[in-house]
Amino acid sequence: MPTPQSQPGGSSRFLAVVLVVGWLAVGFAIMMRSAMPPVASPQLGKPFPRIEAIGWIGEPIPSSADFEGKIVVVDAWAHWCGPCRMVTPDIVELYRKYHDRGVVFVGLTSEGQDPQSISLSQKYVRQMKIPWPNGYGAIKTLSALNVESIPQLWIVDRQNQIAFHEVGFSPNSIGQMERVLDQLLEATAAAP
Repeated sequence: MPTPQSQPGGSSRFLAVVLVVGWLAVGFAIMMRSAMPPVASPQLGKPFPRIEAIGWIGEPIPSSADFEGKIVVVDAWAHWCGPCRMVTPDIVELYRKYHDRGVVFVGLTSEGQDPQSISLSQKYVRQMKIPWPNGYGAIKTLSALNVESIPQLWIVDRQNQIAFHEVGFSPNSIGQMERVLDQLLEATAAAP
């Protein structure tokens, strides 16, 4: 009995079937995740730690005063992270929509302990057209947040409390973030 590898083109057909099944499984997992209600993060309502980095990519270089009393979107990423590359264009669109309304954006990566990773991180920021400052070597802040995987996204309210947190990224993430940002901005507008 001939095996798939012994038939002309059999191994390439087998590989194609495996790839199609794999992509279908990934698509199904994404669809199921988007249909499930988000899991509430244990970080919600807790204070966001001080943002610290050994260096910055982008201008202006922020100080802690730049975050005080502001609504802040924080993105934890790495230049080698595929899911980070997937979510970044959506976060750039979020920036365009909310930056002029006073929302501050900042990126953090633990990369940057050596010149090569700094160079690759700078290249990532340029390629992805990220307009906000990005702190590299932000290990102290990311450790305080118990970051073990990326991407991770946070929205911090004006009282420095975490109002949104997500590990990973789902198709619903940006819509959820927009709702939280709109609520925080409306609450500020309604305050006396």
